[in-house]
Amino acid sequence: LPQYDARGVFKTLNLDLRQYKRLSMFIHAESVPGMQPLGDGELIGVIRIGNDFSGNYYEVKIPLKITLPGETDSLKIWPEVNNLDFDLEDLIKLKSRRNKLGVSTSRYYKETLPNGRTYAIVGNPNLGEVRGMLLAVENPFHEVICTEVWFNELRLSQLDESGGWAALARADFRLADLGTLTLSATAKSRGFGTLEQRVNERSREDVYTFDISTTIEAGKLLPKKLGLQIPVYAGLSRTSSTPEYDPYDLDIKLKQKIKDADPKQRDSIRNDAQDITTIKTLNLTNVKKLNTSGKRPKFWSVSNFDFNYSYIQILNHNPLIEKDEMRRTRGAIGYSFAPQAR
Repeated sequence: LPQYDARGVFKTLNLDLRQYKRLSMFIHAESVPGMQPLGDGELIGVIRIGNDFSGNYYEVKIPLKITLPGETDSLKIWPEVNNLDFDLEDLIKLKSRRNKLGVSTSRYYKETLPNGRTYAIVGNPNLGEVRGMLLAVENPFHEVICTEVWFNELRLSQLDESGGWAALARADFRLADLGTLTLSATAKSRGFGTLEQRVNERSREDVYTFDISTTIEAGKLLPKKLGLQIPVYAGLSRTSSTPEYDPYDLDIKLKQKIKDADPKQRDSIRNDAQDITTIKTLNLTNVKKLNTSGKRPKFWSVSNFDFNYSYIQILNHNPLIEKDEMRRTRGAIGYSFAPQAR
């Protein structure tokens, strides 16, 4: 392996790592007999996790301890100092610190720990959509080296088992002979799931819905002698969904991003992340003047006509659409006359 060069293997994936807390793996390194022996820390283990391996990834570099030939002690074959074992939250905090400093996402930003390990980030990777993982070794010191390296038992642990809750309510009111009024609401918090769902299938958002609808005979509010029949239906529905994670940085929690943001931008960040749909409906069906005279209607009588009107407005915004508004208005006039045979 030439100096400043690296070699590795990669695997394409499609994983959501946000429900896990730790990533672990054993690493072993040894010199090849007959070749230049290596000292501790002269070989670097490289692990990259991200959307790709060139422009959007997290990186962990570990100076490796070299195992001597013929070693039989398992703790020396797999030295603890070589183990990849860290909290995935450390990568998210690294991205947050970089963003606070205003460092360009195209730059290679790294932080070195006291034990010599480095955490780095390039681009805008996220643990919610991991497309691949790279395992490699790097030669930063010698002109040429020959080595044997094993990566073993890459594993995720400490599953987030935080639960949630859900509720629903409904109330129906009878408005005497005028009509009815219905109120309903539902709520579901992040972490809620049915008994059949696995932990990683639970809700990742807070969802609230509210509905109010009424059906009344508005003609009863007018003098009876007018003989007007005015059936009215009106409804208002609102659904609000607030994700646990920021939709533009899928591994940074929305609450944390709002907390770290400038106070003037917090409302807009929250509003941009939400998916809100509001539906307003108004219907007038078969509005007509009843025949209260007791006489046979003529073909020109007003009671032969009926009127229908409907209006609906759907207003939506979400992280991808700033505003989507649809309005639909319809009206119709009907005529019905059945002459009586003599």
